[in-house]
Amino acid sequence: MKHPRKARYTLVKGEYWIHNPQDPRRGPQPDGDTVTFKPESVELLQRLPRFSGRAPAIHGGRINVRYEGIDTLETHFGNGPRHQNLRFAQAARGHNLDALGFTGVSFYPDQPNVVQAVDVNPLPGYVLANGIESNGRLLGLVYTGTAPRPDGTPVFVDEQMLERSVNTELVRAGLAYVEPYDTMPMALVRRLRAVVHQVRNDHHGMWPEEGVSTSQGAEIRSLDELQALVMWPKLFRRLVTYFEEGHDGLAQFDVWIRQDRVQRDDTLRLPDGEKGNMHDTYEVDGDTLRLRFAPEDLLVTPDPKPASAL
Repeated sequence: MKHPRKARYTLVKGEYWIHNPQDPRRGPQPDGDTVTFKPESVELLQRLPRFSGRAPAIHGGRINVRYEGIDTLETHFGNGPRHQNLRFAQAARGHNLDALGFTGVSFYPDQPNVVQAVDVNPLPGYVLANGIESNGRLLGLVYTGTAPRPDGTPVFVDEQMLERSVNTELVRAGLAYVEPYDTMPMALVRRLRAVVHQVRNDHHGMWPEEGVSTSQGAEIRSLDELQALVMWPKLFRRLVTYFEEGHDGLAQFDVWIRQDRVQRDDTLRLPDGEKGNMHDTYEVDGDTLRLRFAPEDLLVTPDPKPASAL
């Protein structure tokens, strides 16, 4: 029996921006899985689903796009800013910008996440948007060039369309974790999982350097040790906050993460389909952290809507 095809995505036309010519040092900070986007219709964004009740965060007619289904190593996060292994974090950013069509990109030496110059900016493209995520960003699949259909068209995304996205290209390059949420159609989740499983098995990109996985753990006693690692970014971000709050070593990490069910201990589905939380995804032995499951085999639930939005 065939299931009905449901058009869960909306085509949003616009331009990608990575540089602010009027005030370059206060310009966008693109990374491996986020880019600033100026839609042709801001009003169209207001009509998209809001998975956590958050309105789209639009500034100057622009919004940040969060690449659906993937998570690349952090070039900057938190205070400082902190970062993950910069070899692969910056490689993901560079691959992303190349895939979007940007050339001649340089960054300020003293602001290494801000674009100093680029040959051409902005560049045309479109997003197959699934909705607005918990930080107000546009969540979707990213494409370059001229959109094949009118702005606002409902789109059923099949595996072939997913394959052509920048999202999948980053996974295929071995520079992105697959991190599916349960708002993504399962056929697309399964396809991304298949791609990353193959890339892992081929030891391509960052995978040979992964420091925290299901097969090995890493001793993490400080932010310096943390920032050198290739590891699941979602867990990295929680560890940054944990260490920035003054903790030494991992003795209190599991207790700490369970104290906040929204910002830390996310709800998710485990590989066997059982309901779980972030604390179910790892094991701590002394100061050594290891994953219990590959991140792509989980299914994360978006942050709940605040009571005022219900």
